[in-house]
Amino acid sequence: MRNLFAAILFLFCLPSFAQNNAIDSLQTLLQSAKGKEKIQILVDLCWEYRFSNADSARKYGLEALELARNGKLRELEGDALHNLGITHEAQGNYQEALKYELPALEIRKDLGNDLKTANTLNNLGIIHDELGNQKKALENYFEARKIYEHLGDKSKIAMVISNIGIVLKAQREYVKVIGYYHESLSLYKELKNEFGIAACHANLGSVYYYTQSYDSALYYALMSTDEFRAQNVMQFLPTTLSSAAQAYLKLGKTQEANACLTEAIKLNEEFDNKFDLSEVLLILASVHRTENNLKEAKKSALRGLVIAESIQAKKLVMDAHFELSFIEEQSGNFYGSLQELKLYNQQKDSLFEQEKTRQMAELETQYETEKKEKEITFQRFKLSEQALILERNQAMIVGMIVLFISLLVVFFFVRSQGKLKEQKSKALQQQAFDKELTRSVIALQERERSRFSQDLHDGFGSLITALKLSLENPNTEKTKTESLFNQIYDEIRNVSFALWPQVLNRDGIIQALQELGERLSKSGKIKIEVITTGIIDLGELEIMVYRICQEWLTNILKHGSASKVTIQLISYPDELILMIEDNGDGFDLAMLEIGKGNGWKNIQSRAQILKARLDIDTQASRKGTTLTLTLTNSMEKISREVA
Repeated sequence: MRNLFAAILFLFCLPSFAQNNAIDSLQTLLQSAKGKEKIQILVDLCWEYRFSNADSARKYGLEALELARNGKLRELEGDALHNLGITHEAQGNYQEALKYELPALEIRKDLGNDLKTANTLNNLGIIHDELGNQKKALENYFEARKIYEHLGDKSKIAMVISNIGIVLKAQREYVKVIGYYHESLSLYKELKNEFGIAACHANLGSVYYYTQSYDSALYYALMSTDEFRAQNVMQFLPTTLSSAAQAYLKLGKTQEANACLTEAIKLNEEFDNKFDLSEVLLILASVHRTENNLKEAKKSALRGLVIAESIQAKKLVMDAHFELSFIEEQSGNFYGSLQELKLYNQQKDSLFEQEKTRQMAELETQYETEKKEKEITFQRFKLSEQALILERNQAMIVGMIVLFISLLVVFFFVRSQGKLKEQKSKALQQQAFDKELTRSVIALQERERSRFSQDLHDGFGSLITALKLSLENPNTEKTKTESLFNQIYDEIRNVSFALWPQVLNRDGIIQALQELGERLSKSGKIKIEVITTGIIDLGELEIMVYRICQEWLTNILKHGSASKVTIQLISYPDELILMIEDNGDGFDLAMLEIGKGNGWKNIQSRAQILKARLDIDTQASRKGTTLTLTLTNSMEKISREVA
């Protein structure tokens, strides 16, 4: 009978039996996941499907493995390899399982992940035990136990103790095995781990069967079956049902045995557990033979043999031939019985030769190790002879090292001098930039003063002269004089607004731009719309941005032939964008750069002060022009520097 629960005990520290919910949740997350998160979800799906649907488990596991290797994510690569190994081990594909678990162990050891290393060692112990290499299985189990004890993980300690007991059971150390199982059971009861308790009961049922305590074997097998049903752990019922069936058979209760085996076969087929299915079929063949139903007995035995051969389970193949020899003998076919016995002995000899070959390989390895040790001793002797030659060359090596160090010192000195020159050059460039920026600011101020003077002269000169003549002439009508006063008042307001709009201080840049647009729109020739998005808070930078808008609108009115202008202020967490779009005539951008007007220079100077990016989208061959000013998230710093 197969070692009970060797393949599952390492899992129940995290027994997620709400499997469908977990799978549905992971499938939903997978749809939008990317990168490392996606790989982790694929690894988790492989884990969740490991017993219920091996094909799906391997599909997700292989995809995770490929992505992890491409992304050089070694921890996830190790997890994918480990889970894939479990899917093969659960179905009795032990050689395939080793191909995944061995590299998983190497990765986990390299990464220094003790818990995951111990988990892989435990699963390797399971695989080697099933392959009949009990020595290797115990080595892996004891190494895993040492790690679990160091980590203080009682659940995992209990698990590996049970697995050690399974190996000792195969060595017929039944008294020791029962002790191990009860030690494990005590830990699980302390931890209130229901799954672990059920697994220990199942293992006790198995070992009592081998001590021929069939009543105790049946008691624990049925107890574990009920416990697993209560926990809805259906994938492990075939093993406990098989154990109960064998106990029933020994107690002469073939009808009860038959019922247990029929359910076990159905469940093994559902979960595609080939090894367990083959084993249960052979037990069922024995039950049918006991009932003298030889036709069904042979049918079950042959089916079990075919499955055992397909998964290369040599011990089961041997057991199948042995059972068939009894069936043929009971049927009166003594020749057929003899042939089956021959096949049984051949398989037995093959297993013996396999073990013998393994032992020989170990002896050869030991011999080669001793041989290498002798060679190492001889090499050490030769090395001692060469020591004098090495000492002779030491002086030369030391001299070369000193020369090399000297060259390194010179190299780093020259390099540091170059860095100092580079830093000095950058400092001079920064000074030149700061000087040019200061010059631009002064020139900008002078141009503003000149323009203000021109506005005063052009706007007020003729009006004041006309008012003077009107006041000196007693015949001038009062309405005419009042009209002149109103014109002067309006001109003062216009010049004042152009010089410094009070609405900017009072209500902020949005209201100021709206008022500017309304003033310019009064002519009826152009319509100006102001749109804002987000919270606009420019602080002391408002006047700079306002002047840029004012200059560009003046440029549009003079040259653009536009009928509509849209001003947009868009605020993002890390930048603010000013965008001015018009539907006027486009122009050659190169002409703007070489132009003699001050407006464009004023805009560029202010953009430099703001440390903002300035872009213009226009072409002479099409309508419309867009100016974009982008201020980054360093606005607060710029504001302090400007202030």
